[in-house]
Amino acid sequence: MPELRYLDDSGSLKTLLLGAHPAIIGRVNSCDITFVDDMISREHTRFERESEGRYRVRDLGSRNKTYVNGQQITESLLIPGDVIRVGDHVLEYLEPSLKRQPLNTDFLTPDTRDPADSDWVKLKSPLTLSLEQIEKLASLANDFGLTSRAEDIAESCLSKIIVELQAERGFIAVRGEEKQALRPIAHRGLEREVAGSRMPVSQSFALAPVLQKVAGCYPQSPKKVDLKAGYAAAGIIAPLTFRGTPIGVIYADRPTGNQVFKPASVQYLLAAGAIVGSAMAATSKRLNDTIGQQELAWLSSIKRAHEALQSEPPVNDTFDVFQKSNGGMSRCGDFCEVVRVDDHSCLLVLVDAGGQGACGLAQAVSIRTALETAARVYPEHLDLASVFNMLNERIAQTVGRQLIACLAVVCDLSAGRLSYINAGMPPPVLMVGPGRLVTLDQPSLLLGIDATYLYETTSIEMPSQFRLVSFTDGTIDATNTSAEPFGERRIHDLLLEPASFGPSNHVGTQAHDALQSHAAGQAPEDDTTICVVGHG
Repeated sequence: MPELRYLDDSGSLKTLLLGAHPAIIGRVNSCDITFVDDMISREHTRFERESEGRYRVRDLGSRNKTYVNGQQITESLLIPGDVIRVGDHVLEYLEPSLKRQPLNTDFLTPDTRDPADSDWVKLKSPLTLSLEQIEKLASLANDFGLTSRAEDIAESCLSKIIVELQAERGFIAVRGEEKQALRPIAHRGLEREVAGSRMPVSQSFALAPVLQKVAGCYPQSPKKVDLKAGYAAAGIIAPLTFRGTPIGVIYADRPTGNQVFKPASVQYLLAAGAIVGSAMAATSKRLNDTIGQQELAWLSSIKRAHEALQSEPPVNDTFDVFQKSNGGMSRCGDFCEVVRVDDHSCLLVLVDAGGQGACGLAQAVSIRTALETAARVYPEHLDLASVFNMLNERIAQTVGRQLIACLAVVCDLSAGRLSYINAGMPPPVLMVGPGRLVTLDQPSLLLGIDATYLYETTSIEMPSQFRLVSFTDGTIDATNTSAEPFGERRIHDLLLEPASFGPSNHVGTQAHDALQSHAAGQAPEDDTTICVVGHG
């Protein structure tokens, strides 16, 4: 629900939830938010919900006007992060259900001069903070869980800092790769143009904290305010630090008016920069460490389940079978099955679940089981296309689906035909004699992409003797110590050698040994699977 966040007259942080009824800010007790301030009219500003659910702020003819992000308005539609000023009080408009847009750095001027009457404080200067400031700073980084991102912390802390300093705009940015580069990760009042302008920020002032290790404030008195300077009337900045090293900046300003920041504000912002920077760094490290530990434990469990569901190559008097899989370091999900349909035919099923955990594992096992069952129940009428279409439709409609690569090949000696569907696997290779290869190239969509996609079975004549060599993408993607992938070309070159044409075990062992030699001890990231089915 949209809300307004502000400091009341006692300096306590308050929140007003906005609903269907208008909310009014003013000086009289009948208002929804009351400030004892001669700069504020009896009924100063009204917030009201539009028919489409957006909120609009209207000035009610006040003497000292209403400002949004530092610009005077009569009325304005609000977006999350807008800062509204009435008199000397600011309120932040928040709408948790809406995502904030990223901010580029085009609001920084290309100038090389500091704003006039700037005052700088070195990082090593002693801080003099009041007990009240310390208490408020202590609450800045509260309530952040394990999964909080650095950006989440920056957003929340910037919101509190803007309200505490009674600023009207601001941003938190981290250092970029280049020396004079900043990357905003949280911002207020700089997202869009209001009332036809978006006042820039001095680039020189914004970069000083990371380049010179200083905090700054300008100007030092209302008499020094220069509304023609080309940037905000008053600004304040401090480095975002971690262990004393600047990792970015925190900036806040007031684009118009003559209310300057007090010297104590610099001290507050310096301390805030250390607290926010440390919280961002700590939560990032804690999150990465914990996720890493959880992933290792989770992957270990998945690998054990994967190994338990693997099947041994069948003993088959008609077809000679070689099957070899090696588990990957960070991914697993290959399944290979050669099913004896009858005395004259067999079904090869090769599935790659992509190594994305239990969901992929379950879907891969289901695919393997469905194809195997269809082959055993309907050996004379096995329709690969119908089975693939059914599986694809089901996977595509599954919540949390995972795309699955799958190859199915039926070798039928009695019909003299080899029929297959290849849904996203590397093309298998058919050895029909020494130095003679046929690539079974029939690319189809991976299972689960499009529920309406229709698969088609490709059939070719099957020679009296052959070796069908199939493999997963983990095999061809396996790299050596120079990060060079094994590739399909190496497999093809090996199989073209006349001496390679032998029993399936001979063909598969040669391919596997070549892969191991290429890797030179480098463990593969993904599963590597090689399967050879031969006859004659």
